[in-house]
Amino acid sequence: MRLSILVVSRTAALLNRMLSSLASATTLNGLGVEILCSWNGSKDEEAKIKNTSGYELLIAQKDPYHFASNMNGLAGKANGDLLLLINDDVILDSGSIDGAIQCLESRPEIGLVGARLRDGKGLLTHAGILFDSRHSPYHQLDRQVPSEHHLVLGAPRPVPAVTGAIMLIRREHFNALRFGTDYRVCGEDVGLCLDLRLKLGLEVWYCPDFSGRHDSESTRATMPNQQGNAEDMSTMRQLHREFLESAKKPQLRQELAASIAEAEALRSLEAHRQQEGKQISSILGYLNGEKNQVDSSPDGIKALKQELRHWRDNSHALQLQRLQLEQRLQSDQQVES
Repeated sequence: MRLSILVVSRTAALLNRMLSSLASATTLNGLGVEILCSWNGSKDEEAKIKNTSGYELLIAQKDPYHFASNMNGLAGKANGDLLLLINDDVILDSGSIDGAIQCLESRPEIGLVGARLRDGKGLLTHAGILFDSRHSPYHQLDRQVPSEHHLVLGAPRPVPAVTGAIMLIRREHFNALRFGTDYRVCGEDVGLCLDLRLKLGLEVWYCPDFSGRHDSESTRATMPNQQGNAEDMSTMRQLHREFLESAKKPQLRQELAASIAEAEALRSLEAHRQQEGKQISSILGYLNGEKNQVDSSPDGIKALKQELRHWRDNSHALQLQRLQLEQRLQSDQQVES
């Protein structure tokens, strides 16, 4: 079997929505895909499940909720050569699973692939995980840019870690490592990525074509004691310290390259925001000058509103044109390289 999709759920509405998105996320035939669910909801809620994915869904286990343990159990029952671990609150974009598989199999050194995720407003929520000076993991550019921004598009690239909300990995590699089960709330995804890099010598990659919407912590937010844990953060920090102490030079270069890339992206964003600020100040200054020259009659106010609308439209058009030119330039540079 080609692919096993593993999901933990207790909410039929979320699961149904994710299953529906699978139909267009891959072109794999029905016999090559299985969906295994660890169900920890009620019987009444289970009766509401509607699988419209076009692939077979099996409630493989009914264990109390613990993400890492639940996923480890599903992986042990899976038959696919590849495992797609996914949250039930993810909605996949068309062709995204195919993009992830293509990325994973494009280089032998790639062991795990993570996705580009957005929130309901279209803002980026995940494009790889980095570590700060205290070794704390964080999502780079989290809600700093739209998910379609050129800074997070382009070619796949290595990153230190990715979120467990959605990841693709070979079954043999996952079962050789498995999620750590000592985490109370979160951190097993970061631990798996660091283990994969250090113990198996493989790389974690971010794939922009592997994309979707993620309503973060839709399930955990409804459960007690699932909103974060200081012990988990301490464990992740220690794991990253140990990774850096044992890592080889190429692995350290990847850590450095990822941090440099984010620093350059943030510098670019700040320069753009400063330029926008100057443009807005200039427009406001012009409009204030115009306001002093018009009367307060209805015709004067109407003319002022039309002038303001004109400048707003021009500003938006110029911003869109600039983004299109930047994306075209980035594409040309990739072709040249």
